[in-house]
Amino acid sequence: MIKMNQEYLEFVKTLRPIDDIFMKVIFNDPRCIELLFNIIFEEDISITEWHIQDEYRNLHGRTVIMDIVASTENGNIIDVEMERSLKNASPLRARFHASILDSSLSYVNEKWEKLPEIYVIFICEKDVLETNRLKNHIQRYGEDGESFEDKVHIIDMNATKEGETPLGKLMHDLRCENHEDMYDEVLKERVRYFKQEKGGKKIMCDMMEKLEKRGEMKSLIQILLKKFPGMNFEWVKECNEQQIEKIQDHILMNMSYEEFYKLVLHDK
Repeated sequence: MIKMNQEYLEFVKTLRPIDDIFMKVIFNDPRCIELLFNIIFEEDISITEWHIQDEYRNLHGRTVIMDIVASTENGNIIDVEMERSLKNASPLRARFHASILDSSLSYVNEKWEKLPEIYVIFICEKDVLETNRLKNHIQRYGEDGESFEDKVHIIDMNATKEGETPLGKLMHDLRCENHEDMYDEVLKERVRYFKQEKGGKKIMCDMMEKLEKRGEMKSLIQILLKKFPGMNFEWVKECNEQQIEKIQDHILMNMSYEEFYKLVLHDK
């Protein structure tokens, strides 16, 4: 039976579309993905296929989990990553994402011109490039100023730059906890469903229960950051199995960060 306890439900109330574990359900809907693309690119874009938080692996075994990867009707590939920290939004990570997509989309004897247009988009709660702009479109150029047509584009977005434009309103909606404060009706209804409807709340509670059991590191840290904003949880990556179990057992309990830290790392 799906667990519907109050601790889970209270935590779900604090989630926003930009948060890792909530993004996974909100954008597992082509309408929401197309809305995202239409506003970012300022044109109507239809998708033919999409994947949410799939794992990609290079030849050396290094893996990366990409938040949203979608194929469009005109053959473009778009990867969207939603990040809260500067560390995870490095320009070098964007480069790696583009290379992984290239290697997974190229086939034996295929002509180079068949490689698709690739867009890697990072939506971050920090001004990663320190430009004080909402949207930064990065492309390669030659010494003569002409565009180097390698069909790879990196777009960096600062989600804190809200405003009255469609893009500014989208950034606002991505950071909203309360659906009633959102502008877009599609996102608003999607968020409302998972926070207020019985079926949506069951999905979220089931997800929380599975998360606690698996001890999935990235999502576990995201929950801890919501519980203790501004704290550094790199130490969680070094925890042993018993310590991870302590985190899972106490993550929803009402205690201070200091008490939680001591409980996990010092209590026997």
